[in-house]
Amino acid sequence: MNLIHVIYGTNTIRIEEQATQLAEDYLGETDEFSLVSLNYRETSVEAIIEEAQTLPFLSDRKAIIINDAFLLTGSKVKSDVEHNIDLFLDYIQNKNDDTLMIFKVFNEQLDKRKKLTKLMMKEGAVTEIREMTETEIKDFIKKLLRDEGMDIGDRALGMFLERTGVNYSNVKSELAKVMLYAEEKITEEDVADVVSTSMEQNIFQLTEFVLNGRKEEAVKLVRQLILQKNEPIQLLHLIISQFRLLYQVKLLAAEGFAQDYMAKQLKVHPYRVKLALREAKKHRQGNLEEKMVMCRNMDYKFKSSYLDRDTLFELFIMEI
Repeated sequence: MNLIHVIYGTNTIRIEEQATQLAEDYLGETDEFSLVSLNYRETSVEAIIEEAQTLPFLSDRKAIIINDAFLLTGSKVKSDVEHNIDLFLDYIQNKNDDTLMIFKVFNEQLDKRKKLTKLMMKEGAVTEIREMTETEIKDFIKKLLRDEGMDIGDRALGMFLERTGVNYSNVKSELAKVMLYAEEKITEEDVADVVSTSMEQNIFQLTEFVLNGRKEEAVKLVRQLILQKNEPIQLLHLIISQFRLLYQVKLLAAEGFAQDYMAKQLKVHPYRVKLALREAKKHRQGNLEEKMVMCRNMDYKFKSSYLDRDTLFELFIMEI
C-alpha cells in the first residue's frame, strides 16, 4: 500500500469515508494511538512529521489523517500556525515505512504547479472524489439496500430522488430513515411517509408551481418553508438562482450544447441541469426574463419596505 495518499474533491462526506476506510485497511484494528487525526490549520508541519515518525503504543503501525490540507491548492487560507513546507518535501522522499499519511483536501482541484503537489502525485496516490452522477447514486442506493436484504422499485426510487436530489449526504441520511421504517421492499408510500424534501428540491418545485400557474400549491409550499424558519429573502434569492439556471440552460440548449457541457459550464450537478432543462423547455425565454425582473423588484421591496416580509412574500408568489 502506498504510504502517502491525497484525497480531494467537494464531496466532504465521501472524502471522510474514503480516508477512514484507507486507515482501517492499513491498520486492521484502529485505536486512539494508532489512528491520529490532525487539522492542518492548527498543526504545524513539524508537529505532523514528528507524529509520523513516532510509533504508537502497543502497535507497529500508525495512520495519520491530515484534515483540510489546503497547502495542495491555490487557495489563500489563514492558518493558526506557521508552516515549513520544505519539511514535507523531505519527509515524502524519506518517509517512515510504518506510517500511512492521508491528506484530505476539500477542494475541486489541486494546484499542480506546486512542487509539493507534483511530488505527491509522483510518489503518492492521488484520488479525486467526484460528485456522484444520477446513475451512480441509483446504483449506490440499490447496492446498499441489497446488502441489507432490501429492495426498492423504480417508481419509489424516482420519487425518493425527487425529494432528496442527488446530494450524497441527503441521500444517505434519508435512505437510513426509510430503511428503518420500511419492510423488505421500499414503496412509494414509505417514501411519502418519511423522506424529507431537500431545500434544493423544494425551490425547484416552487418555481415549477409559479411557472405553471399553480398559485395555491406555491403559497402552501411557501408557508411550509417559512414555518421551517426559512427567511423570505433567503427563499427569494434561491428562487432567483433557480430562474437564472432555467434561463441559462434554455439559452445553451438553443445553441445545441449537451447537458454534460451545460453542467460543467454552469458548475452545477448534471441532475440539476436535467431537471432544469425539462422545465425550461415548457416556457418562453421572455417569460423567464420577466420572472427574473419581478424577483429583482421584489428584492428591492424587501430592502426598502417596512411591511411584514412573510406577507409581502406570499403576495409576491400570488402575483408572479
